[in-house]
Amino acid sequence: MGGIIEFFTQNPLAIPLFLIMFTAIIAVHEFGHYITARLLGMRVLEFAFGFPPRIAAIRRGGIDYSINAIPFGGFVRILGQDDFSIEQHGAGDPGSFTSKPWWAQAIVLAAGVAMNFVLAVVVLTGAFAIGTEAPAGTVKVEEVAAGSPAEAAGIQPGDLIRSIDGKEITRTSDLQTYVYGHAGKEVSIVIERGGSTVGPLILVPRPTPPENEGPLGVKLTEATTPPTALPLPQAFAQAVRLTGDVVVQIADLPAQLLNRPAGQPGPPPVGGPIQIFLVTAAVSQLGPAAFLKLIGVISVNLGVLNIIPFPGLDGGRLFFVLLSAVLRRRLSPQVEAAIHAVGFVLLLGLLVVVSVADIRRAAGG
Repeated sequence: MGGIIEFFTQNPLAIPLFLIMFTAIIAVHEFGHYITARLLGMRVLEFAFGFPPRIAAIRRGGIDYSINAIPFGGFVRILGQDDFSIEQHGAGDPGSFTSKPWWAQAIVLAAGVAMNFVLAVVVLTGAFAIGTEAPAGTVKVEEVAAGSPAEAAGIQPGDLIRSIDGKEITRTSDLQTYVYGHAGKEVSIVIERGGSTVGPLILVPRPTPPENEGPLGVKLTEATTPPTALPLPQAFAQAVRLTGDVVVQIADLPAQLLNRPAGQPGPPPVGGPIQIFLVTAAVSQLGPAAFLKLIGVISVNLGVLNIIPFPGLDGGRLFFVLLSAVLRRRLSPQVEAAIHAVGFVLLLGLLVVVSVADIRRAAGG
């Protein structure tokens, strides 16, 4: 208990900043659904933060604006879009979701994700304009594990990784993805040391590296420029680049999880709400630019994850809309509702699993 009290004493802004961040990201996402639905003539019934049970609500213009008990999420309820209901309402109503053409439905479903990317670019532009570190396009070796392929090849801390098998390396994710995909095979790496080119060095990435070591046995970092306030055009360009980098890193995550050695102890390299809270606590000490950067990165994460075609997510709903357009008929609303309900339960289960992993990670287990 003393440790928890000490944590909150040292990080008094953690909780309010965490709530502000999640509220902003969710509100912008749901506003995308809300505004496009209204512009396309759909009748919005509810704009909600969190998932039921409901805590409080106010009604304005026939729309309920509600706050619910489960805080990690939110939704906009549109007439005829009863994802989890066996009895579908609003059929035939000109203001219902299903009365509109498939392309209008697709726009509404994709608008939340689009707004997450807009938010990310806006806040990241603000961060770079205020002054924050920017990627320099250089990957540096921080540590080399004893007995590792990297040590055997002569790689040293401070070396810059320039290329692997002729492929230029500008991000740690570039190297990690390539190495995991070539485990057990020879690769050639060119490095820079003291301004001179060294290599190519021949290494064989390990398929099953020791705990807390990667296939090569190196700890990498991306070199950054010193915090500098950039002009808006340059800040915007850096924001777009960082947004793209985050998307690439998320896309690489499944390969990293699949290549994770069987039986390797410790939680998987993914984080949930608890991990995000701990990161927020750390970032709260670093100033407004760092906080804006965190909002942008998490907004991109939310957007990418939401567009995955999994039941219960925007991407899952969009999949059914596009499938109906291809088949020229809608699938059974009852079957679709059941699939989304199962997907939602699975997502809640995943949230629990990831949260347990967060706790283990925070406890050092």
